[in-house]
Amino acid sequence: MKKFNIKRILVPTDFSEISAQAFPYAEDLATQYGAEIHLIHVLEKNPPILLIRTFDMTTEGALEKIEGDARKLLEDFKKRFSSNVKVKEVLLHGNDFEEIVNYAESNQIDLIVIATHGRTGLLHTLLGSVAEKVIRYSKIPVLVVTATKDEN
Repeated sequence: MKKFNIKRILVPTDFSEISAQAFPYAEDLATQYGAEIHLIHVLEKNPPILLIRTFDMTTEGALEKIEGDARKLLEDFKKRFSSNVKVKEVLLHGNDFEEIVNYAESNQIDLIVIATHGRTGLLHTLLGSVAEKVIRYSKIPVLVVTATKDEN
């Protein structure tokens, strides 16, 4: 049987307070095991057309703005972790759950810690769940934190 040795923890964020509810769990595990946290955000490949038209931007300009904003938010969210824990910021482009699973597999991640809204019914059917897809497709263990409330 393989020993459970955690050295790298992946924590996806969509910059919501719900996603941040996974942070204390990841930080506690990182502290216990001396692990590094990979804080990940995935940008969609194509920016919303409305954003481009609203701000009269080129597609390239919109992408640069979105990426710049995402990098700033990643820095801000990184500050929520204790300075005793090493946190690596990662910004990816593509389909959220696919990029999370691929990054985890190609970077020897030992555990994924992800928060979920815990939605059911029609809302879940319409929006889907990144956490659910990560669980379904990941070969790496996933710790799911069910958020208590949306603070936004």
